[in-house]
Amino acid sequence: MTRTLSMAILALGLFSAAPVFAAPDPTATGAEAPGHRTAKGVGVVTEIDASQSQVTLKHEPIPSLGWPTMVMPFRVTPPSLLSGLKVGDKVTFDTREAEGLPEITAIRKR
Repeated sequence: MTRTLSMAILALGLFSAAPVFAAPDPTATGAEAPGHRTAKGVGVVTEIDASQSQVTLKHEPIPSLGWPTMVMPFRVTPPSLLSGLKVGDKVTFDTREAEGLPEITAIRKR
């Protein structure tokens, strides 16, 4: 076999074994555009920073986002959702992925 033919066969073999990557289809059932997935969560308020419109929660796992139990800050939109919350409150919340911090779009005491 000639060297050129051997190289061509090798290249073809490597190409056919390479994984194929495709962008997610946001119109597919159950999928949302990247960066815009939403979910519901349950947690406890561990810190409130009204000046930054942020709340830090220790939340239970959120399987739809692939998040384990953790403590993390969230931006709160609108900031008025922080009104009446205090550290130690048990809450349920709606969140969405966003640029930077995830956002809470609704939060209720349990």
